[in-house]
Amino acid sequence: MFFGCKDAHTVYRWLSICLLTCMLAISAQADDARIVFVAHEKLPSVEQLVEKTSALLETRSELRLLHEPPEAGWQSYDAVVLVGPQALESWSFEHSPAAVAVFVSRDAAAAYRQQLASALYLEPPLKRQVALAKSILGSDRPLGILVQDKAQWKNSGLSALPLQQALVTPYFVDQYGNLNRALLDLLKNSHALIGTYDTELYSSTNIKNILITAYRQNKPLIGPSSAYIKAGALATTYSDLDDVARRLSEILLTGLKEQLWPDAGYNPYFKVRYNQQVGRSLNLLLPDADELAVRLTNSEREN
Repeated sequence: MFFGCKDAHTVYRWLSICLLTCMLAISAQADDARIVFVAHEKLPSVEQLVEKTSALLETRSELRLLHEPPEAGWQSYDAVVLVGPQALESWSFEHSPAAVAVFVSRDAAAAYRQQLASALYLEPPLKRQVALAKSILGSDRPLGILVQDKAQWKNSGLSALPLQQALVTPYFVDQYGNLNRALLDLLKNSHALIGTYDTELYSSTNIKNILITAYRQNKPLIGPSSAYIKAGALATTYSDLDDVARRLSEILLTGLKEQLWPDAGYNPYFKVRYNQQVGRSLNLLLPDADELAVRLTNSEREN
């Protein structure tokens, strides 16, 4: 059936109005969405995250503790943000709205992969930390990474890289009998140690020994997070509250508007932080932190 010009114009206008109405409805749905942040305790950092994310979304949200369910039930919300591993591990996903986890490790999120709508990992990706080390020390310097075993390495996100070409070598602690033997072998063959986000391996008990052993041989520790900079790590990439709120707002906006939640992943927004005193003791000329963060970000986008 063919329409005349006038009829075709009428149909086109009708379709345009319908499309615009649908888009406005979806936008309104996201703007009016009720979002709840759930944590095990009210910390200033959590309250700031709620405030910053709500401002970016321009929508209603509130903070509740795990043991303070609303009278109407959690299902009265359109989305729930589980803040920290305690909230994630204690959450009942039955009859729950779409749940997004933040301030959780990749391993913790993976354990609930089927139940989470999305997640934002706490730690930076190892690939980014390697790029940071190469930017500081040079691309031709061999780097070592301590990991518990091959199973952990498989989940690190680096196992698929051409390691010989990247000059990155994993050292498996379980193959050496103890941490010290693996560490000494790594330091003998590497210009730096890339720290992994492993709270057991890089525990408060182990970190002092790791740092002292490394710096006796003038070998720096990169990472594994901003918390280790004060302890004596040379550098790391990290995502602050502004970065977390920015990415979290994108995840929530996409999920609520399009009903298509982004995959769990690392935060693409980050900064570089140094321990300048350690840099001076190792006679290293550290590049500008802000400029380096921009270069690393651009490199990730290109790849």
